[in-house]
Amino acid sequence: MSQQDKKFPLFFTLEHVDNGYVLTTENITGDTAQNNPYRREVVTEDKINARIGQLLHLDTMVKSFPIVFHVEVVSETAYKTDESVTSDSLMEAKLAFAHFQRKSNKVSKDITIALLIEETQMIEIYGQEAENIARSNDLSISRVGGTSMVSVANTKEGKKLLASYCNRTTLVNVSLEKIKKWYAEHKPKFEQDKK
Repeated sequence: MSQQDKKFPLFFTLEHVDNGYVLTTENITGDTAQNNPYRREVVTEDKINARIGQLLHLDTMVKSFPIVFHVEVVSETAYKTDESVTSDSLMEAKLAFAHFQRKSNKVSKDITIALLIEETQMIEIYGQEAENIARSNDLSISRVGGTSMVSVANTKEGKKLLASYCNRTTLVNVSLEKIKKWYAEHKPKFEQDKK
């Protein structure tokens, strides 16, 4: 893999504000990248072209080796919000339950955790995994209560679709009642709640 290939794919967002631009990029500076994966900076009008050139690594381009830059406009309206699927607290419980399944069963990071919800017969993936799947497969991201979600039906076609999205998947068959009960038992208790 050439040095040029290591720098891509590249994702950054740009927002025009009164005093210039707000640029959000992936934070790749050592230990701080683990705590905060994104870095925001304000760039003035006169320096924005040079800063974007730095981000695109134009100085490292190899001659006669073309790179395709795909640029699209993304706004909050680009995300499909589906409030009818579930409530905010239930979505939080599902996300926490899926994370717990990964940690408690020591599932490696290259395996996707998917919950098969018994009541709806839908296979659901949440959080960063859902966003990664949506980006790499050009899908719209459903956001319920601020949590990203990708879902497919529990059918032969749905499972084929899921297999095309993820190389390795651990499917956890669970009811909504079990998730709610688990979350009630494991939800962090604050000092005022304990009294």
